[in-house]
Amino acid sequence: MSLEMFDAQVPDGSLALWWLGQAGFAFKTPQGRTVYVDPYLSDAVERLHSFRRLSLPPLTPEAVRVDLVVLTHEHTDHLDPDALPIIARNNPSARFAAPAGCGPGLDEAGVSATARVTLEAQQRYDLGGVYVHTAAADHGDLSATALSLLLDFEGIRVLCTGDTSFRPFALKPLYEPRLDVLLPCINGVFGNMSPIDAAMLAQQARPRFAIPCHYGMFAEQGPSDPGGFLHACRHFCPETESFVLKPGQRWLCPHL
Repeated sequence: MSLEMFDAQVPDGSLALWWLGQAGFAFKTPQGRTVYVDPYLSDAVERLHSFRRLSLPPLTPEAVRVDLVVLTHEHTDHLDPDALPIIARNNPSARFAAPAGCGPGLDEAGVSATARVTLEAQQRYDLGGVYVHTAAADHGDLSATALSLLLDFEGIRVLCTGDTSFRPFALKPLYEPRLDVLLPCINGVFGNMSPIDAAMLAQQARPRFAIPCHYGMFAEQGPSDPGGFLHACRHFCPETESFVLKPGQRWLCPHL
């Protein structure tokens, strides 16, 4: 994937994205700017929590070339303590944007204060080529500062829910007036949306496209039912094109 991403040409007015597994995505703009969200590329969860990884990462941390890394919260499968130090070291000009709860993890990863942007809820940030809009995620007591993120790539608007329960009114400022791509968690445990919850969010948000994530990585993180999500989307919001990606697969989002 790394060579494909490095060489990929993105047509004007579109956006390329790759699913990295779990809640991780990589984005590339027509100008060649690369943005990663929640890249989990190691076996740190098994090392620290004994949850064995069930799918291989589509690239190594050493292969990452990135301009901006955005994190939704501090959990190991989102803030990767083994991959982030390598990413930071190999990308000295990269910026890292994350909520306050990620501070200690970024310290340990060796990310300098000058390379960081601390994200707060209900704010808008101009991060150079992408605007990031934030809302408080509801991850229960598991993370007090967890965020959901709307990434606006020059008019292509992508909502990464991060880890959150079904709270459509809290997310409403992110998907109005228009949403192009919804990337919802669907694993249904640890306070997160189930496939049906995520489809109901799609029904309210009315994105052009919906791609589920945060499933299939660990047996302990709940049943993997992307098919149930697709079936529910066809029922609740047939005008939304819903589909699944395999880790490392590229998809091109066209502009309106």
